[in-house]
Amino acid sequence: MTGGAADRAARRGRVVIGVGNPFRRDDGAGPAVVEALRGRIAATPAVTDGEPARLIELWAGAALAVVVDAVRADPPRPGRVHEQALEAVGRDGLDPPASSHALGLEHAVELGTALDRMPVRLRVYAIEGADFDFGVGLTPEVEAAVATVAARVEALLRDPADAPPAR
Repeated sequence: MTGGAADRAARRGRVVIGVGNPFRRDDGAGPAVVEALRGRIAATPAVTDGEPARLIELWAGAALAVVVDAVRADPPRPGRVHEQALEAVGRDGLDPPASSHALGLEHAVELGTALDRMPVRLRVYAIEGADFDFGVGLTPEVEAAVATVAARVEALLRDPADAPPAR
């Protein structure tokens, strides 16, 4: 790990990253979770479009990175939440084919691993969306899932095992 964002990530310990575009309806689920958690968690909140280099820059060196994103699934069950640990990313059919982004989380993990710029632990919450058209506002099922995921992330961050290292 070298200077810049990686050093900042190591100092901050934990980061919660909302991936998505709030102007593409349910694709805004990740940013909505981050907004729901703002001021309530001991972690650095961040929002990004999911481009792999930006994800890597945000999570490099963190003790724990939590990524929240909206996904497409077949058959769809809007609002269903999938939770994955680092080892499972990209292996259950959600990513990359179901990602709403050109390059998905799996690509960021592969590149981050090759560059040795991964967090110590990575937890992913994927919320199945229904509407990815242009517009603002989440569908009711996804809005309910945002509250569920925010509560799960808050509980995860309260776990002493996930506390940032002592300085």
